[in-house]
Amino acid sequence: MATSKIQPTKASSSTKAIKSSTFSNLESFACLWLDRNVDSTQDNRDTQQALRQVINHLRTFDNTDEFEQYIQQITQEKVVLIVSGSLGREVVPRLHDLPQVSACYVFCQDKKANKEWADKYHKVRCVVRTFIVLFDFYFQGKWCFC
Repeated sequence: MATSKIQPTKASSSTKAIKSSTFSNLESFACLWLDRNVDSTQDNRDTQQALRQVINHLRTFDNTDEFEQYIQQITQEKVVLIVSGSLGREVVPRLHDLPQVSACYVFCQDKKANKEWADKYHKVRCVVRTFIVLFDFYFQGKWCFC
């Protein structure tokens, strides 16, 4: 595990930013968070800050095209996805079988509805309404990077 902190990164709308940032991860895994509101609420910003305390490489995306371009370029690391329910329903079917995708966690408000589609994909580890559950997975060693 790297000892230096990677600077927080947010995907911009330019492909140049995506290409230039792919080499910045010193870890063997990346945590990617896709949510249209990833930077819109204080709760999400606070959660990002908390995640960055335990994960060196966290990237956030609010655009599915940029997210998919970025993940397709990853070849040397495993990826743990955090996705909103609505965007997860859209991208998980397309990305689930990629070898770099290790696990997916769906963060949503309607757990029952999202669990219905998520249960079809074995890499979706859980559907949660609060990030406390994700932190519990991480600290209990259940966060999957395999």
